[in-house]
Amino acid sequence: MNRELVIKALIDWNFWYKDQFTGIPREYVEQVLSLINSGNAISILGVKRAGKSTIINQVAKKLIEKGEDPFNILIVNFEDSRFEEIKSANDLFSLYNLYKEIRKSKNEGRTYLFLDEIQKVKGWEGFVRSIVDRKEANVLISGSTASINNDNVKKVLAGRHLIVDVYPLSFKEFLRFKGINVSTELDILARESEIKAMFLEYLKFGGFPLVVLNEKNKEKILLQLYDDIIHRDVIDECNVKNVNEVRDLALFYISNPGNKVRFRKLSRSLNIPLRNLQRYTECLKNAYLIFFIKALNPKLGEMLKTDRKVYCIDNGISNVVGYRLSENIGGLFENLIFIELMRRYGVNNIFYYKGKREVDFVIKRGNEVREIYQVTYYSTDMEREIEGIKEFLRIKEVKARIITYDEEGELKVNNSDVKMVKAWKWLLME
Repeated sequence: MNRELVIKALIDWNFWYKDQFTGIPREYVEQVLSLINSGNAISILGVKRAGKSTIINQVAKKLIEKGEDPFNILIVNFEDSRFEEIKSANDLFSLYNLYKEIRKSKNEGRTYLFLDEIQKVKGWEGFVRSIVDRKEANVLISGSTASINNDNVKKVLAGRHLIVDVYPLSFKEFLRFKGINVSTELDILARESEIKAMFLEYLKFGGFPLVVLNEKNKEKILLQLYDDIIHRDVIDECNVKNVNEVRDLALFYISNPGNKVRFRKLSRSLNIPLRNLQRYTECLKNAYLIFFIKALNPKLGEMLKTDRKVYCIDNGISNVVGYRLSENIGGLFENLIFIELMRRYGVNNIFYYKGKREVDFVIKRGNEVREIYQVTYYSTDMEREIEGIKEFLRIKEVKARIITYDEEGELKVNNSDVKMVKAWKWLLME
């Protein structure tokens, strides 16, 4: 390890001698701060460029503002080429010992280790377990691939590992990045026309922070960002040999948000061997680029045979990179609502209902279904939406909502009150 080079890199990334970029505060900072002294390693996981590194800096800044000595905080970003010699757990121990040597002359006290893009270091989980077990430091790690939470990591860090999932900006964060702060219904109504205009931009270009903050180069940034994810977190991470196959499959998925997928049929359609297609799909999921939800059906056999529906992590990627012959406003709208539901409830708690009719989203909490949502940008075919809700409510009475672009009201369905809500208001008020 080149000692001088590494020390200079540490100086560049840390708050020891200068302030670091912290940007606009994100909603995740208080959540991380509430967990960081729990005695567990905290993992910040999410798609590349969702803002994880900035959140790390924001957490560090908050700790310093509360009186923590900057030298008690170590930030290492493993995307910096100056750390490329740090390849194993033993190298991490060497780096940590170098930090303790630097810190010894400055201060004593509890240490905070912030390890950004840690998946680049093989066996990192052994290092983290050692630090946590010895209660030597509070550890915060981040990663843009699911390898940071695979079976081996879960085994090594069993009972020592808490996860914070990070997504591109929520609509409320999006507005804050645009200089619009809303906290009450009165705020929303006072700026309704402005908020609706911002919603349409959010619907089209999504919530990646860099895209939101750049007015002129949104499409170019999204294309580059997508290419980085595919190349670094899919092709390189999974050691993919047939690059064209994985690119074709990724393009299909992001072009079809809300559509049903059957792997065997897709394998024949794209001329990709089934085994390869299944492996590539896992790689794309592990990069947090795409997500699938399963169907709920009263009959288990029918449920197991039903296709899964695919969604994309960000509307900007689906809209700008995805291929389509005509505008797919309905698919983008459904994708946007899915992302928000995933943010609120977690992807494993979201299903769709498939009987004679369909319901777009079914939310489970614990082992019980609690809510259902129909999503329709235009309300011209409301009867179809209502029929799906009717069928589901005959099976189980739950809270039901219809989310539209700009209509609201209340309907009576099977003696239940079903609210119709405006998407841009729902995103801000709940």
